[in-house]
Amino acid sequence: MATMRKLLPAPDAAVDPTTHSARLGSFRGTIGLVDLTSLAPSRRYLLFHGKRWLYLAMASDDVFVGLAVVHLGYAAKLFGFVFDARSKRMLFDRSLLAPSFACVVGDTAGEGCEAKLALGSTRVSMVRERGSSTYQVNARFGRLTLGAELEARSAPPALSAIAQVPPGLVNVTEKRALLDVTGELSVDGERRSLDGAIAGYDYTNGLLGRRTAWRWAFLLGRAKSGERVGLNLVQGFVGEAECGVWVDGELHPLAEGRLDWDEGDPLAPWRVTSVDGGVDLRFVPAGMHAEKMNLGVIASHFVQPVGTYSGTIALEGRAPLVIERALGVTEDQDVKW
Repeated sequence: MATMRKLLPAPDAAVDPTTHSARLGSFRGTIGLVDLTSLAPSRRYLLFHGKRWLYLAMASDDVFVGLAVVHLGYAAKLFGFVFDARSKRMLFDRSLLAPSFACVVGDTAGEGCEAKLALGSTRVSMVRERGSSTYQVNARFGRLTLGAELEARSAPPALSAIAQVPPGLVNVTEKRALLDVTGELSVDGERRSLDGAIAGYDYTNGLLGRRTAWRWAFLLGRAKSGERVGLNLVQGFVGEAECGVWVDGELHPLAEGRLDWDEGDPLAPWRVTSVDGGVDLRFVPAGMHAEKMNLGVIASHFVQPVGTYSGTIALEGRAPLVIERALGVTEDQDVKW
């Protein structure tokens, strides 16, 4: 397989305070401050093109949980789902559109991380206090109640990327996996323990184009040989700079992903590979979160199937990882915002 790119140490800020330019690159670790205000040509541009979100995934033997808080500048969005891995059905799946004042997504995914949305009886909070290694996650969202702690101290480093994304300006993203989870969720009063689960997140903060599209693959599980594995692959958008795999305590960069699927049937199997052939996985969906909206000014085609991955991931200097039925998601996103 091809020699992988080298990951640079993550900078303390996404924008150089002297040159006022984005520090483009692919990095190992958390970017301390992601403040893109100085790069926006106007406040109006920032309002309509500034997008930021925190997406959290948790996987146990029993369930896969997805939860996202999204700030669109002029509006906000929340979605969440719970997938039962044993019965292969969605226990919970809901989306909510909210005014921008109901939502906060902060300037970092590390210490000081903050993503909150509060509207009516809905309360979702994902917070990591400064000086702490623990993310506190709490949600009251329709039939779902969730309380969990995600411990980052023993997790491998984040994979971060700062990239130009025409027709927008710049996007900053941080992906991390294999955080230890303790906690519990409840759907309609039925409780499920999250103790022993593993978690990952996607923090994204960008000045994006009017139309943005990508395909994404993310998994959390174990290799057949016992190692804990997390995978992040993307096709398009930021591309190779944010592609990588976590194996126990190590982070390995990967080539850009390729996701092939039947657009007429998102619940049919997907093929997930990398351009150099190092990743060769089959994804079998068993449930799906989907959003299709066309309000003229705003339009979204978004499908995120949830299911299991099987196949191989080849890394330099070691035997290929064999993956069997690891939980995860794929995604096809084409949005006008």
